[in-house]
Amino acid sequence: MQKLLFHSFLFTLCASLCLSACQQTHAYSSETSELSQELIVEPTQPSDPTLWDVSSTDISQLAPDKKYVAFSFDDAPGKTLENILAVFADFNENNPDCVATATLFCNGRLINATSSHVLSMATLLGWELGNHTYSHCDLALLPDERLPEEITTVDEQLCAVDGKEKHLFRAPYGRITQEAKDFVGVPVLNWTIDTLDWTGIPAEEIYNEVMSKVYQGAIVLFHDGYAQTVRALKRLLPDLKKSGYQIVGISQMAKAHGCQLKNGTEYIRCRPQN
Repeated sequence: MQKLLFHSFLFTLCASLCLSACQQTHAYSSETSELSQELIVEPTQPSDPTLWDVSSTDISQLAPDKKYVAFSFDDAPGKTLENILAVFADFNENNPDCVATATLFCNGRLINATSSHVLSMATLLGWELGNHTYSHCDLALLPDERLPEEITTVDEQLCAVDGKEKHLFRAPYGRITQEAKDFVGVPVLNWTIDTLDWTGIPAEEIYNEVMSKVYQGAIVLFHDGYAQTVRALKRLLPDLKKSGYQIVGISQMAKAHGCQLKNGTEYIRCRPQN
């Protein structure tokens, strides 16, 4: 019964968010039409196959007066993802002028009928799905012949959820060979701030690590599966807003900042380019 009530709560928040976002976007764009032009980054014409395509990435809810920081969660979909989504949905319902999203880097072995349902809810909330290999293997040690089962398989699983053939990639442990980067064929996203939440540190330390090191264009690394991460997020979302930040997905930040991410290249941040 508690599980059913939670799903009902999250779906209600999703529906409320979608309605609120539509109303807010109409009003917001009318009031800030000139400022909004700053967030429109035209795709390269013709499309450059060496660059990550962000032409369909939605940045309509990014506030032009905010600094952007990208939140990312590895090892999804895990046992705390529903709670993480609920924290974001609750924040967004109360802060329609600063809607928060993030990027989920997913392990294929964790994707099943039930967890796919949760990933679908994440995309409904505007979240981006990324590839984190099938089995969380060390790509520096993986034979090249196993790359398809570790990478292509996950892209296919995620495509069944979001309809996209390719996804941003993050290598487990941040270790990847040139051969693997060439095979992946998309930008490889590392991180600026490692919260070390997986070590079991308390929520207070996670919070302090982010707040003491955050800057515009930074990418923050969290992990799905830790209750202390959820507790830290409840403070980080409102406090970062108070500090002038909006929390976004990685592709959203790259597009808003005019960062042209090259396929097969590693990145740790996406600072403004204009």
